[in-house]
Amino acid sequence: MTPHIRPSGEHLSQRETALVLIASGLSPLGPLACNTMAPDEGNMYLIGHVADAALKERFLKPMIEGRARSAFFMTEPAELNGAGSDPSMMITTCRRDGNHWVVNGKKCFITGVDGAKVGIVMAKSEDPDSLGGACMFLVDLPDPAIRITDVPNTIDTSMPGGHATVSIDNLRIPVDQMLGEAGEGFKYAQIRLSPARLSHCMRWLGACIRANEIAVDYANRRTAFGKHLIDHEGVGFMLAENLIDIRQAELTIDWCAGVLDSGSLGTVESSMTKVAVSESLMRIADKCVQVMGGTGVTDKTIVEQVFREVRAFRIYDGPTEVHKWSLAKKIKRDWKAAQ
Repeated sequence: MTPHIRPSGEHLSQRETALVLIASGLSPLGPLACNTMAPDEGNMYLIGHVADAALKERFLKPMIEGRARSAFFMTEPAELNGAGSDPSMMITTCRRDGNHWVVNGKKCFITGVDGAKVGIVMAKSEDPDSLGGACMFLVDLPDPAIRITDVPNTIDTSMPGGHATVSIDNLRIPVDQMLGEAGEGFKYAQIRLSPARLSHCMRWLGACIRANEIAVDYANRRTAFGKHLIDHEGVGFMLAENLIDIRQAELTIDWCAGVLDSGSLGTVESSMTKVAVSESLMRIADKCVQVMGGTGVTDKTIVEQVFREVRAFRIYDGPTEVHKWSLAKKIKRDWKAAQ
């Protein structure tokens, strides 16, 4: 369905995107059914803003039409001291060889690569003209040079293809499949980063709204100690706190969306939103499980799945602590500038 992209190919504003992504998140199947899931939604945004017309026709169009899923190859294994929250630690390399680039390295937590048809590969340049800079490439998947070596079991289960570890061995990519310019990959990653953080907040807010609806219904039907659970102050207060957290998350998302719609990269604002919303949603999901007691930890409803998904969200697209550290650095810079 791809409701966040108009028939013309134009992306909705971030405020408009919030409406459709929150709605799609009401079901764990919603983002897949509506083609608003990660990493496809963020990849479509990036390709739409950076790629030329030929690359859009070849790679973006089938994604918008729902004929192709995609994967974003950036994160690398911790045991190799590769890139994670710090993309500057990237150890996957690319070098120019005639009319091709050759990529070698290992990647991990590559969401959806199993079954994907489009890949965005990020690597550090060894070419003299862009030495040390990051490059992005669009590739057709599957490719024999990109081999899945492991698909670990993870706490979350809603994303097709899992979060695979892959080995990239002498992947040859034609020069015209570079996304943007050589050495500018980190800049392009920033274009994708803030909207992708925000869209995660949107989808999982929808999931928590639904989980809270289920918990509210349960509390109004289930009786214990002579009255409905909702009438026990401890339960009622938890649901009241959920309502407050939901409204605060909605407003924070809307504020950040407005900043991005103004044309700003919104790096600081999206960090603040990622922290505030992911922590709020964790509280909501946890309270939903608690209100429902034993039922809340079973698969009788989606509440336990939402809890698992949101727990992972506190790490994905930057752990809370990384965002706080980045914000603290800004606070220090601003203080120095004010002296």
